[in-house]
Amino acid sequence: MSTERLRKVRLLMEEEGYESLFISPGPNQRYLTGLHYDYPGDAWDTVITWDLMTAEIIPLDGDPVLVAPKISEDWVREVTKADDIRCYSGAESRMAIFENLLGDMRGTLGVEGHLPFKIYAQLAAALPHIKIRNASGMLSRARLVKSEEEVDSMRRAAGIVEKGIMTGREFIRESVTEREISIEVERAMRIHGAESISYCVVQTGAKTATWDYPSENRVKKGDMFLMDLSATYDGYHADITRATVVGEPSEKQKKVHGIVLDAQSKAMEAVRDGVKAGVVNEAAMRVIDEGGYGEYIPFGIGHGLGLEAHEIPHLTEYQDMEMVLKPGIVMTLEPTVNLPGEFGVRIEDDVLVTAGGREALTTLGRELVQI
Repeated sequence: MSTERLRKVRLLMEEEGYESLFISPGPNQRYLTGLHYDYPGDAWDTVITWDLMTAEIIPLDGDPVLVAPKISEDWVREVTKADDIRCYSGAESRMAIFENLLGDMRGTLGVEGHLPFKIYAQLAAALPHIKIRNASGMLSRARLVKSEEEVDSMRRAAGIVEKGIMTGREFIRESVTEREISIEVERAMRIHGAESISYCVVQTGAKTATWDYPSENRVKKGDMFLMDLSATYDGYHADITRATVVGEPSEKQKKVHGIVLDAQSKAMEAVRDGVKAGVVNEAAMRVIDEGGYGEYIPFGIGHGLGLEAHEIPHLTEYQDMEMVLKPGIVMTLEPTVNLPGEFGVRIEDDVLVTAGGREALTTLGRELVQI
């Protein structure tokens, strides 16, 4: 367990009035303990809501305690090297441990927004004397500034995603389906070291003006083709989008791509230590608006990146605009123009805020590639 990460969390706990935290499976538990579950679908539901959930109790004062199912004890001890691990064999014994650890509390317990209501209800019933609040925002702030080790993992993730995009372009040809291309893209990312794949959005034609999973739509000559891929290395995400045209691009396709590329360049130039997130957002929005496509912007210019594919700061008109950027923050810059029924263009790169300005973690060319 990282002493520095725990220190950051406790400083925020004291500032916001939390006596203890209840950390359930997810990015914050991985951040603080190294534990992570990569089970899909029903298996994940079993882990987090049934008798296999591992939770970390972090008091403001005193040592953290890991509460884990007996069946996972050896794994938990190996991964976390934690000093205090309390094991249970069923839901009743699990709640008995929680009551023992939290029964003397008289203040506020912080939980996460993704905690299943079933677990929340059990805690509330067993501990009626304490106040329970959502601490997700506080925990996100603790993870905001990345260490050199975290940034290095994101660089490696970016390299993996770029391999996926390059592989996808090798398979783009007339009559091939989105789904067929996506299979090759995901395979390439796995081969090159992806721990997990958050999404593999592969779209052709008018679907590029949406955000949807690969379908049986077939590539046609003249189509805009978009790949929006996110994968992880050691838990940390990269998120990259590139546009490709099958055949000769139309003048409109070239124009829109040029506007989006200019918007991203202006946003990147605005990224530096001490600048508000809203300044970066406005730099890109202005270019698209002046180019005549302001009404076709579907969302903000980007978002934070880390143990989650979408973290703070969210570069949108309604969230985090006043956040001041500082070295160690990593974000995507992804200006987008979507023309319903025609095509969409998005160019997305991952950018680190540095003391001297910014560093692109992605290296793939941003030009409109013709297949």
